[in-house]
Amino acid sequence: MTTEAGSARSQPENDLVAAIPKDHLRNLFYLFTGKPDSRIKIFQEPVQLSRNDIVELNDCISRKLATHHIDAVVTTVKVGYEGSQLSEFGTWVEFASHHWQEPEVVEEVVVKWDFLVSVETFKAPQRHTLLVRVSRDLKPAKLFQMLGAGNADELDQLDMVAAPAFCRVDFINAQISKELINEVSDWHKARRQPELIPSTWYWFKQRRQVVAEIFDHWLLLSWVLVLSSAMYWVSETFFSGSPRADIALIATFFAVYTLRPIARLANKMAGRVFKSLASLEGSRVVFEFTSGDKRRISHLERDNKRQGRKFVYASAWTIGLNLLAAVLYTYLFTATGS
Repeated sequence: MTTEAGSARSQPENDLVAAIPKDHLRNLFYLFTGKPDSRIKIFQEPVQLSRNDIVELNDCISRKLATHHIDAVVTTVKVGYEGSQLSEFGTWVEFASHHWQEPEVVEEVVVKWDFLVSVETFKAPQRHTLLVRVSRDLKPAKLFQMLGAGNADELDQLDMVAAPAFCRVDFINAQISKELINEVSDWHKARRQPELIPSTWYWFKQRRQVVAEIFDHWLLLSWVLVLSSAMYWVSETFFSGSPRADIALIATFFAVYTLRPIARLANKMAGRVFKSLASLEGSRVVFEFTSGDKRRISHLERDNKRQGRKFVYASAWTIGLNLLAAVLYTYLFTATGS
């Protein structure tokens, strides 16, 4: 009975499919199952974005689409907040009229344009999609999800997901895809860059490992030079260049024994320099949408000033000790020579 009933139901469906012209059936099949080509561009430059920047991007895309035969456009915006919260705006009007006086901090913005465009080689308008995503950081949960899934397609997109920003066009008409990516590229180049860290401190932050190693080895080298000059001065002043063996042994033991605590001191002071530079917050993407975003920017600027002062103090102490050592061993060598 079950087999007969199933055959009875499938017969009208087969008749319906057979009644559709083959050209129309092919178009419907491609519309629902076909996968269009994609073009992706990744942006690595730091940007600071506000609501007006997104409005300007939509204006640029709308003007570009107006130059083509567009039948329908649907613009949606997704805003992700810290703590896995999410707001989805189903239409552009909802996003444009939204009030951003809220305490949440924006972490990600995704704008998507779905539109149908008339293409000469197709009878029916073809769907195209433009997606622009800007994100502060790659969420660890997202990374673990991609790694755990073991999907080769998702793993291939890791560079794209980890980038500060990217745009993707799913297209039938290649010319339209190139024009849209160029629009997004021009828009991205014109954005202002974050100024959470003064340029001088940011230069040191990028080279913090080298700066810390220089301070570490510099202080140890200065101490070795001081010991060498002191032993040379004592030898020439009190022993005419030929100290007794026991005196030389004691001096050598003292010199070797003091290297370890001085090395620890140098490492500790270099660590303070490194930590103060590493604590400077230099996000490649800064959002300025909500009241929470503005509060975050204010806190980061204040914290960066405090960490900058710590860097200056730690560097000043290290440089001061090295300059004092330089004066001391220069004096000892000069006094011995005279």
